[in-house]
Amino acid sequence: MELDVIIGLVTIWLTIVVVGLAVAGRTRKLEEKIDRTSGELRDELRSEIQGVRGEIGSLRTEVGILRGSVGEEIASVRGEIASVREELGGRIDAVVAELTRTRMAVARLEGSVLGIAPPDTGTDTA
Repeated sequence: MELDVIIGLVTIWLTIVVVGLAVAGRTRKLEEKIDRTSGELRDELRSEIQGVRGEIGSLRTEVGILRGSVGEEIASVRGEIASVREELGGRIDAVVAELTRTRMAVARLEGSVLGIAPPDTGTDTA
């Protein structure tokens, strides 16, 4: 019986050693696969980050171009506003002068028709 026990123990021990070696081999392969996949993912991530950085640089350039364009448009609109103000100012001055002449003409007409003395021509009563 002793021989059977020794054979049984040796068999168990060999089974444990073989299973341990198999598990160690598979663990090593799994670690290698994990390392390889991790490296691939890192490379892929670096590539994606570089692509995003390139797009950001491109967008910054476009924003700069748009800012310049918008600045030019604003300057153009301001110039047009200044031109319109000047033109309207001239028209308003012309309307005021015509209104003064009209008032003076009406005052003279009233003076001749109603006998009212005409106003001083140097000043506008309104």
